[in-house]
Amino acid sequence: LLLLLLLLLLLLLSAADQAGGGALAATFSPVSSAVRPRGVVETGSLLEDENGRWRLGSVHRLNGGGSAMSVRSNNDRRPPEGRTHSPTGAINIPKGPAGDRNTMEVNPIFRDVESANSRPPPNQADAWADMPGYELASGLHREDYTAETRQPMKKRQVWWLQMQGWILALAIGACSSLSGGFIDVLVNALSSTRFGWCSDTPFAKESSCNIDSWQAWGTGSKGFLINVGLGTLMATASATLVFCFAKAAAGSGIPEVKTILGGFVMPDVVSLRTLVVKIPGLALSVAAGMSLGKEGPLVHVAVCWAQLLSGTFEQFSDESRRRELISAAAAAGVSTAFGAPLGGILFSLEEVSSIFPMKTLLRSFAAAVTAALVLSLIRGSREGLTLFSVHYDQSAHPFEHIIFALLGVFGGLIGTLFNFLNVRLTAFRMTPGYKRYSNGIIEVTVIALVTLLSSWPLLSTRLLSSDVIHALFEPCGSDQRAPTALNRQLGLCSADGYAPISAELVRTLLFAGAIRLFQTTLTFGTACPAGLFVPSIFVGAALGRCAGLGMAELNDKLHIMPGVEVLPGVYAMVGASAVLGGVCRVTISLVAIMLELTGSMTYIVPFMVATLIAKIVGDTMNEGIYDLYIVLKGYPFLHEEVEVSFDERCCDIMESRLICLDLVLEPRVSDLREMMEAYEYRGFPVVNNGRFIGYAKRTSLMAFIQHVQDGIVRLGLATFSSSQDEQASVPITLDVLLPYVDTTVMRMVPDTSLAQAHKVFKQLGVQNIFVVGSRPHDSTQDVLQGLLSKKKFLLALKSGAVGHRPNTSTSNDFRAPRAARTIVSWLQRGQQTQEQHEDATDLLGSHPTRDVERQPLAHS
Repeated sequence: LLLLLLLLLLLLLSAADQAGGGALAATFSPVSSAVRPRGVVETGSLLEDENGRWRLGSVHRLNGGGSAMSVRSNNDRRPPEGRTHSPTGAINIPKGPAGDRNTMEVNPIFRDVESANSRPPPNQADAWADMPGYELASGLHREDYTAETRQPMKKRQVWWLQMQGWILALAIGACSSLSGGFIDVLVNALSSTRFGWCSDTPFAKESSCNIDSWQAWGTGSKGFLINVGLGTLMATASATLVFCFAKAAAGSGIPEVKTILGGFVMPDVVSLRTLVVKIPGLALSVAAGMSLGKEGPLVHVAVCWAQLLSGTFEQFSDESRRRELISAAAAAGVSTAFGAPLGGILFSLEEVSSIFPMKTLLRSFAAAVTAALVLSLIRGSREGLTLFSVHYDQSAHPFEHIIFALLGVFGGLIGTLFNFLNVRLTAFRMTPGYKRYSNGIIEVTVIALVTLLSSWPLLSTRLLSSDVIHALFEPCGSDQRAPTALNRQLGLCSADGYAPISAELVRTLLFAGAIRLFQTTLTFGTACPAGLFVPSIFVGAALGRCAGLGMAELNDKLHIMPGVEVLPGVYAMVGASAVLGGVCRVTISLVAIMLELTGSMTYIVPFMVATLIAKIVGDTMNEGIYDLYIVLKGYPFLHEEVEVSFDERCCDIMESRLICLDLVLEPRVSDLREMMEAYEYRGFPVVNNGRFIGYAKRTSLMAFIQHVQDGIVRLGLATFSSSQDEQASVPITLDVLLPYVDTTVMRMVPDTSLAQAHKVFKQLGVQNIFVVGSRPHDSTQDVLQGLLSKKKFLLALKSGAVGHRPNTSTSNDFRAPRAARTIVSWLQRGQQTQEQHEDATDLLGSHPTRDVERQPLAHS
């Protein structure tokens, strides 16, 4: 409660500060266009004095036309050498030929890059060297001041800015653990009603209830109907929440998190609505007894908390800074799910993050440790932190490593089979014909009914998977702790040790693993929150326990390892890591998770051997499940292509015909509004006589229009008494529009190699590269010549149009993996018209009306 009150206080302070009443906005961030300090005019530049306040600087123009900005103090109004003041205090924009406006087909401001034929202003090349840089912050631009004009920030201000990231990391870890604890309470309360009722403590589990107070429904027809009926009802409720309120809450969310950390913004995936739906939907689907886990979705929940809390401080409104918190949230989510903070950090580094600097590593460590601490407080010392805590002190025999390696081979094969079947099934679900006759709610209801019916005959599949997995991991020897009641009910242990090995026990375990694999294949990818970790661990644990039983029987008869006691629980743990590695293709983080999950540090080498071999075997046939779902859903994620080299240039595949906003044609607010209505792009390049200024997002332009209408922004020489009609007829100048334009976008020359573009897309996480150069017959620099988007680069790479593999005798063209090409061929059936429309209209980002089920909203 104290943590929640603290977070609420931070949110209230942030809201008050954004409203203009706080001190943070006045000290650390540029002045908002909605709240201006007294004495600041619209045409000036803002400087920061020694007291952290903003003052007015003057704007000058070059002799002979063109546009450039020089930052000067109010105390020295003299223009620099060779420059004069602009008559209006604004940048003097030269006018283009009159014929340019009359020849445009739609509107003068809808100017095509290739049709720019205006004569450039003189001395433009000399002016280019004096152009300052800009950076985007809080929706406005602030000049990149030199050392002489920038005032040093106070130590307490620097300390407070640095502490904001740590505060958010700790808050994300705490909120993630609180969400995980709340989900555990709901799962235990709802799942217990499927098996019985505690009269003393309603909604308590059987293990937490007195023996005399527990009223079981039994295994007869009454217990069967209640179990199946309540489970199906819970699954239907979970699907209804997701399908009706937040479709982005379906699945595990890890493919979406990887895409976000790859440089794309998906607001629907990390919205507050998704968080509110994900938590109860996940609890309902797990309590229903479906073949899924809550571990993967907890990573998604933590990322939603990171998105929500990032608005507390202004510096994390930038996407690059917010991605640091998302990486830390992924670590906190795994720490909450398994009680494995180190495994969570390594999982964020290995699986989901594209960029992981030292600062992100430290914040991930803080978030993971906080999540583990809060989780230990919630569970208490009695239950412990690790989910499947066991104790083994006997080291592995060298001969057993051969069996562990074989388990790795079988784990890779099982993971490959699951990935192939599940992806093909999900691709079939996405076809228009299937969507026409089915929806997510009906599908989840049918799958839940099939799952509960097939799980009822066996006790190991009827109970919750986490309880059965713990029983499969536990030892039964006399030198270990006494066997639990569940171990004896499953036939794994007797009252004084291990139960006699029988063919019936082996068949039961193999059948339980096969049923769970079939159920998971049907469940994953449906319209309900679902994870893969627990079902994969269940299948691997059943397989490994069978291998351990067989090895124990073989050792008793043939004495392969004299004097060594074979522990089937160890084989169950190694098999679980092998199958999970074959499905997800993670290695280092998986080993760390299994070590922390079981608390058994004795078997580090067996975990490593099985996990590595499972990955090698799986990678020879297809990709990991998360990478396959990224391709399946069409997310613009760029994988690391280590074997591909590029001979092409950016100009070979760039988009050369773009809709731009050209300020030399003196567009008006009405023209800008008309452009917004005519085109549905998420942003427009801003040029001045062909020279590239920056990129204006659609939301920024809408805010600019609204500010002009509200009188916050004044155009030209208009007074405060000017009407809206007069303002709408005044041309828009560069100095007025510049605060709404992002001038820090990535730029490259046309001859830049695609290898460098690939590094920029992968390492920096940008989505668009603007190709700029010089005109052929004059010295005008920074002329916009085209756009290279990440999606365009991905399409060219996957189709084999660019890139090739060295030392290949058959073909030099790069081809996408076979599984990826199979997925694409499934998706292209019946959707070719829709794809052509999206490719034609999606130059600067995803189309806003794209089907959410196929690809959630993603843009830069």
